[in-house]
Amino acid sequence: MKRKSFVASLTLLPVFKLFGTPGALVSRDCRTQRDAEGPYYKAGAPLKTTIETEGEALTITGTIFQSSDCATPVANATIDIWHCDSRGNYDNSGFKCRGLVKSDRQGKYSFKTIFPPSYGSRPRHIHFKVRADGFKELTSQIYFKGDPNLQNDFAKNAESSRVLAIKKTEGEQHGQFDIYI
Repeated sequence: MKRKSFVASLTLLPVFKLFGTPGALVSRDCRTQRDAEGPYYKAGAPLKTTIETEGEALTITGTIFQSSDCATPVANATIDIWHCDSRGNYDNSGFKCRGLVKSDRQGKYSFKTIFPPSYGSRPRHIHFKVRADGFKELTSQIYFKGDPNLQNDFAKNAESSRVLAIKKTEGEQHGQFDIYI
C-alpha cells in the first residue's frame, strides 16, 4: 500500500469506529414481521396447493429467503396456511381453508385459495406459519390493500410488506408475498 493511501485510510478509522463498516450503513433487516397466531390455529393440516375453492379465487406466490442476507432462498420450507371461509367462519373440526405448502429448491411457493372476507371489525387476512430446518418458526398474517377495516384492528401496525396489492389479470386475482425468515 502506498504511503498516501495508507494515511488516507487512517483518516477513515474514526468514521468506521462510529458507524461500523460501509456495509453496515445500509440496513439488512428484511425479516418478515411477526403477528398474532389468533385463536383458530389447528395443527395437522394436509399438504396441498389448493387451500379452498368456494369463493372468490386468489393465487398467492412468493419466495422464502434467509433474513440474514435478504437474498438466499430457503428450500423445502413448510408454510402452514389457515383463514376463514367465504362466510367468515373458521373450520375447527376439519381442515377446510387450511393446508401446508412447501417451497421448492429456489425457495418459491404458490397456493390457490379464496380471497377471504372481512368479519366483524377484522380486515381480510390469511394466517401462516413458516418452518424450515435451522430457522426459528415464523407466525404472521398477510392483509390486503384497500380494506377499510385495516385501521380498526391490530393490522394497522402491520408493515407495508405484509399488506398485499392484488392484481387482476384475465379474471384471476394474484398476490405476491416474499417471506424472510
